[in-house]
Amino acid sequence: MRSPFLLCGLLISVLYSGTAQAAEPQCAPSPSHEAVRIPGMGQELPFVAGDRNFYHTLDNGWVFALMRAENGWLVRLYDREPIGDAVDLTSLTPPLRGAPNPRDIFGWHFRNADNTGPNEGDVNAPQSLRAFVISPSLAGTGGFKPSGGQNFAPSPDDGIGWLKVVDFGLANPKPGVPARMNYLQFDACLSWPRPPAERDRLIDLASVEFTVEDREVFGACGLDLDSYELTAPFAPRQLSADFDNDEALDVVARVRRKADGKQGLALCRAGTWLDILGYEKLGDLRPEYIDQLESWTWFSRDGDIPRQLTGFDLPVAGGPLILLERIEKEAILLFRREGEWHATQIYRYVEP
Repeated sequence: MRSPFLLCGLLISVLYSGTAQAAEPQCAPSPSHEAVRIPGMGQELPFVAGDRNFYHTLDNGWVFALMRAENGWLVRLYDREPIGDAVDLTSLTPPLRGAPNPRDIFGWHFRNADNTGPNEGDVNAPQSLRAFVISPSLAGTGGFKPSGGQNFAPSPDDGIGWLKVVDFGLANPKPGVPARMNYLQFDACLSWPRPPAERDRLIDLASVEFTVEDREVFGACGLDLDSYELTAPFAPRQLSADFDNDEALDVVARVRRKADGKQGLALCRAGTWLDILGYEKLGDLRPEYIDQLESWTWFSRDGDIPRQLTGFDLPVAGGPLILLERIEKEAILLFRREGEWHATQIYRYVEP
């Protein structure tokens, strides 16, 4: 996967090659990076018009802004409400001097030199896709920047933002007068590195490779690692919750029996008690079902119930329920109640 930092460098280099355009990047969070798309009203893309500014506050308190300027708008991302000593986290976006900065979106960028037609390359200015650096380390610094700005290079710890101009209007398309933008509809995304602890946790969660520590946990719980091996055809590789409601963490993983390759579930409760399920029929859980499994998760009845279970009668359980799915084919719930494991089929749309 191409990192947002590398993408930032590529986009900026492309945007500064006259009117050349780059493919629009994606806006999706990853284990290593946050990603936030700037919302509009309802199904509409966001826009700004006239002499207005545009503001959107992110969940972390940052404020994305389009600030009105003489010939258009300035893209900014502040570390707080943009008053007083708020810091613009995009201020290190190159070039810091000379050529137009991609954060400045002016009407004349899209017109030729004498404002008689569209810019066909004679005006050296960024076009529809604008990329800018996001430097979280500037938050709370009062806007400190390294000396020698012309030699500044974005850090791998920085993020990237991009804004795509979808539509715009001009107030004065008159020859010899710099074009002034008076309407801007846009699509924009902000992406920046997660804190190291959160990043490492999400990377681990997304990994299907069992660690030495994982094997030690199940081995200490009683799993015969000479007869069974932990296996994870898809993420997450294991589920962790208090499934038996005893105020201790339980862990479940898929295992493969080495003798015949048959798959089952190993459930380690409180690091002490081991249950191996799926090799014999348990309620609606057939012995071959774990081999057919395509997705799994867990949820609580009083929490966010998976959308695909809406409208179904769910069994009463002593703790969280484990949803075992053949996607869009069959769903079985596995749960503890009165000291025993139970399995209930919720739906089956095709024959096994």
